[in-house]
Amino acid sequence: MRDLFIARKQRHFTQLLKYWRLVFNDHFIIALFFLFGALAYRYAQWLPTVAPTAWWVWPVVLAWLTLVTQAGQLATLVQPADPVVLLPQTSAAQGYFRAAFYYSAWRGILLSEAGLVVSLPLLLRVKDLSASALPWYVAGLVGTAAVLKWGWLKSAYQQLSFQRRGVAWWQWGLPLVGWSLSLVWPLVGLGFGLGCLLFKKPAQALDWRHAVALEQQRMDRLYRFFNLFTDVPAVQGKIRRRKWLQGGVRWLQGGPSAWDYLYAQGLVRNVEVGNLVWRLTAVAMIVTYFVTIPWLNTLLVLLFIYLVASQVIPFYHQYDQIVFPHLFPLPAATQPAAFRRLMNRLLSVVAALIVVASWSVGRTSFLWWHAGGNLLLAGIEVWLLNRYYLKVRIKKK
Repeated sequence: MRDLFIARKQRHFTQLLKYWRLVFNDHFIIALFFLFGALAYRYAQWLPTVAPTAWWVWPVVLAWLTLVTQAGQLATLVQPADPVVLLPQTSAAQGYFRAAFYYSAWRGILLSEAGLVVSLPLLLRVKDLSASALPWYVAGLVGTAAVLKWGWLKSAYQQLSFQRRGVAWWQWGLPLVGWSLSLVWPLVGLGFGLGCLLFKKPAQALDWRHAVALEQQRMDRLYRFFNLFTDVPAVQGKIRRRKWLQGGVRWLQGGPSAWDYLYAQGLVRNVEVGNLVWRLTAVAMIVTYFVTIPWLNTLLVLLFIYLVASQVIPFYHQYDQIVFPHLFPLPAATQPAAFRRLMNRLLSVVAALIVVASWSVGRTSFLWWHAGGNLLLAGIEVWLLNRYYLKVRIKKK
């Protein structure tokens, strides 16, 4: 049974690798690099402003660590046919689920430790420690994070059986009480977590159907995340008409030709491209808002506008493999002009949103000349992208 889980794990990893390669492409990696860099820089700038007597830090850190403990679920990789095929081997399935538990444990513990590392600088701002006590305090928190996550996964393993009472307490109450003790007395919190693990009863009477349902829910959440970036066959996107957006779609058309209509409607209805544009725009607005260095802020504005344009330009060939646009008497010269009008209006909206977010109104470090410069440079970039870059990309294809 352990070999069965290893084989499934390898097949599962190969399947996920295909999606990870599509999700973490060059443009998204660049966006994440600037996003986390901007957040880390802003976090470092904000920490000195926190007073050592700030009482609100304790509940915020406690809530954060409790939520982080919930990350990293139990991955059993069970299949819908297992309740029938593996039912005669239920007694031998403990080796399978034990391997699944260890596989999930190290990933979950790494997530918990990463969340602790993020909150530790803020916590040390209000925790008065000597140089000799600091290593013991940090070591106690690290051990508590591992123990509490181990207990959380034990409760998730308990959820696979018919005896599922008290699971909510173990998943929420145990981390809350454990972190409450550990933030003040780390060794006490660590001892509390270890004591709870010793007195916890092992799971019995495996419920195969419930285990399959939990695994399908976990994979559905994972596939929906992948579906934000690429088309996942396991997740079917739903298209709903929003009448209040119809005026915006007409404005997006930009012209009376059939290609204007096709591109505007296709961009709005395309689950992959349309959602990617607005997600990337939202990330750009967040990053440019938090970056307070003027020259870097302007550079990020221009970079994100280019990233959005590079993601939309392949949409020009959306209808190349569809026979109907070629059957109808549509002039070939109207297609590039229609797409250029679409790009011009779309990038104008995206650039306006990013520039407004980059203004950071109310901050003394930003002057109005900087906001006007961002707007002027963004307008020039949109014009250059539509005038020259779009033609080069279409001819290259």
